[in-house]
Amino acid sequence: MCITAARHSIGFAAIIGIVISSWCLAQGDKAEKAKPKVAPPKITVSKETTWATEPLRADGTVDYLEAVNRRFSKDVTPENNACIVLYQAMGPSPEGKRQPDSFFRKMGVEPLPDEGTYYRDLGKWVRDRPDAPKDVNLVFDMQSKSGERPWTKAEFPLIAGWLKDNEVPLRTVTLAMERTKYFSPLVGSDAEPDAALIAVLLPGVQKSREFARALSSRAMWELAEGSQVDAWRDLMTTHRLGRLVGQGPTLIEFLVGVAIESIAIRGELQFLSETKPSAKMLALYRKQLDRLPPRASVADKLDSCERAMFLDCAHRMARGQLRLQDLADGGGDVSFLEKLAEGAIMQSVDWDVALKSANKWYDRLAVTLRKPDYRERTAELKQFNEDLKKLVEENRGPGVLLALLGGKPAITQTMSDVLISLLLPAVQQVGVAEGRAIQKMRNLELAFALEAYRTDHGSYPDSLQPLAPKFIAEIPNDLFNGQPLKYAKTAEGYRFYSVGDNEQDEEGRSFDDNPRGDDLVVRMPMPRKEAK
Repeated sequence: MCITAARHSIGFAAIIGIVISSWCLAQGDKAEKAKPKVAPPKITVSKETTWATEPLRADGTVDYLEAVNRRFSKDVTPENNACIVLYQAMGPSPEGKRQPDSFFRKMGVEPLPDEGTYYRDLGKWVRDRPDAPKDVNLVFDMQSKSGERPWTKAEFPLIAGWLKDNEVPLRTVTLAMERTKYFSPLVGSDAEPDAALIAVLLPGVQKSREFARALSSRAMWELAEGSQVDAWRDLMTTHRLGRLVGQGPTLIEFLVGVAIESIAIRGELQFLSETKPSAKMLALYRKQLDRLPPRASVADKLDSCERAMFLDCAHRMARGQLRLQDLADGGGDVSFLEKLAEGAIMQSVDWDVALKSANKWYDRLAVTLRKPDYRERTAELKQFNEDLKKLVEENRGPGVLLALLGGKPAITQTMSDVLISLLLPAVQQVGVAEGRAIQKMRNLELAFALEAYRTDHGSYPDSLQPLAPKFIAEIPNDLFNGQPLKYAKTAEGYRFYSVGDNEQDEEGRSFDDNPRGDDLVVRMPMPRKEAK
């Protein structure tokens, strides 16, 4: 569910091997002689150890799936939940496998029928077309290009046909965006309702990204046809979709929401470039942007769902329901992991102490990610990463062998450190993703201010200073280096940019340029990418 592949640090087979070897040295052959059944270790339910204190299962453990669902479904009803209507567009089987009935009932609605006027993804749609190229990648390339600039039916007839056939489900997506909340329940399968939080799938999230691409392509088609009202509606639907999907509990939903918002912002900049709106229309568009749902906070995801996922894994391991090798992607020599999974060493772990120790990492991370100053936050995240790497290295060295011979305290700390190293996500990268989303939105707002200045004065300003306070309350600095944005008036319009998260001024070269750069650039007019 929550970036399991990206979070794993290297060398964990070695770590676990050291843990097991040390334990075997201390215990001799005791574990081989007999394996009596023992009661699972006791874990105290408290804010310090389990984070959530309810709801509890019959065995007294925390039901983390339900705890996260309760937290993120607060104030969400069947009447305001956009996810319900999005599923009416995508159907009950977004990725081929039907969502459990419990998924729909947790949203307060009945399960959807298998058949309906549901969205058809491009790959499946093309396979039924005799006029489509044999290489389906060519069609996906057409779709990618159709989302970047205005286009006509004559240029991309297949994309036009696909969009026409999806007219009803895309209209449903637009209706979904009239709602104000988004909650997609986390549930296990019908066969395994009590699934581990880390194993829950999110098929609807990726389908939402497909909706965004389709809406962006249609908006560019509508621009070419002069349908400005329809184009702006589709772009605002996309923007709201990104903000609402990001409200979901998981880090994956946050990151997909940010990606969708990026698609919308690119389209909105293209819209400005193509239409040159009047002052009245600019004010209307700007008001709609101001009314977008707030962007979710990455700190909230890490402080709640990610933390709950870690604690759920630890609780299941303590009870023999989850093995370390399940968290390590099966990499390396698993013989040591198999021995650990037998459970005897688990009896030497003081899980209350281990969980309190792990929670301190999450507490520190939450405080860091909530710092209002981005540069201060980034510096502390880098230090956090360094401390995490140091922890991993300390648990790989030969000195841990002697430490573990000290008994329960050392085994407890090592287990806590290993789990933290396995399950903490790549925090710097998610922090950067949030920063780029913030800067892109600032760039869009500044582009609107520049357009409003142009309508008032007949041309763009020579610098950004004249924009404030009439056209924008305050000129934003570059989020990444704290310096003024790089702005220049050009013969055709203007160009400005942020240096991006690498903090290197690459003279306005972005990902789309050759050679590529990291700068976040706005150019007016927007460069036209011609069909090849």
